[in-house]
Amino acid sequence: MAVRVATDYYSASGPMLDACAFLGQRYDEERGYKPFEGECWVMNIQRGDGDDSVVTSQLGSTGWLTRLWRSPEGAVFVSSTTDSKVLFHPDLQGDPTRKFESMKLGVPLNGVWGLDDDFVLAWGATFEGTRHVFRYDGKKWKELPAPDFEVRAMHGLAPDVVYAVGVGGGIARWNGKTWKTFPSPTDEVLNSVFVADEDEMYATGGSGSLLEGSAHGWGRIAEGPVPGMPLLGVAKWKKGLWVAAGQFGLLKRVGSQNKLECIKPNLWSVDLDARKNLVVSCRDRISESADGKAFASVGQEFLLDTRAGKKLGKL
Repeated sequence: MAVRVATDYYSASGPMLDACAFLGQRYDEERGYKPFEGECWVMNIQRGDGDDSVVTSQLGSTGWLTRLWRSPEGAVFVSSTTDSKVLFHPDLQGDPTRKFESMKLGVPLNGVWGLDDDFVLAWGATFEGTRHVFRYDGKKWKELPAPDFEVRAMHGLAPDVVYAVGVGGGIARWNGKTWKTFPSPTDEVLNSVFVADEDEMYATGGSGSLLEGSAHGWGRIAEGPVPGMPLLGVAKWKKGLWVAAGQFGLLKRVGSQNKLECIKPNLWSVDLDARKNLVVSCRDRISESADGKAFASVGQEFLLDTRAGKKLGKL
């Protein structure tokens, strides 16, 4: 019986579509993605000779690449859980032929995020349950204290204003020296967080909760369109609150009401980056909008087409 191959895109990072990198998986649709049976790819988007955006595949791995972050300067950091390392490229768009460097941290890594090239955080946990956070200062990695829960996402404004969320509804703030844990209104896994300013934060949960936080505490403000289904990403952009709701599309908060409306039902959205344009990671494409109304997309079928006929897990 022939294997039916599927692909998923995720973790797009960059200020706009033409200055963006993202991850993609290729796997047996019936079995789902499994490390060493499927593939993960680092892909890059940049403007071509004309007006069209060009997608290129830069690095393939049979291990599990969990998250990608592109710095404002253009460096790309990729976390890996199977290889317990961060892959680093100083300028993927300027010199795409240069090989990625491998920075082994010794812990399965769930994610990576940063402020700039001199402040990058990576996090993970061992199979025994010990939790770890590392900070890159532009030269080397150093281990920091970790929150008392397994981290799934981080975001912040400055080295002393960083929030982490994760398993069991965990929420904590890093003040540059220690973590302060906040009471959470939910025990579901929190899988994304966005810090708009020091007194305005948001997070989404694996069972569909949308949370709002301040310096004083957190509360639940809305639920996803289908009870129990996850909300996957959140970002404050152009005075609006945007939410990635997977197969239920790209959502937006209705003003300041505790209500969400669907803006783009055709975008199977899984993650957001809101540094300049709104960059939306979708299962089958990477999209962006400069105004919240018109959306452009690239990458449809790219991984399927470029790897067509190739045996899964054989790079």
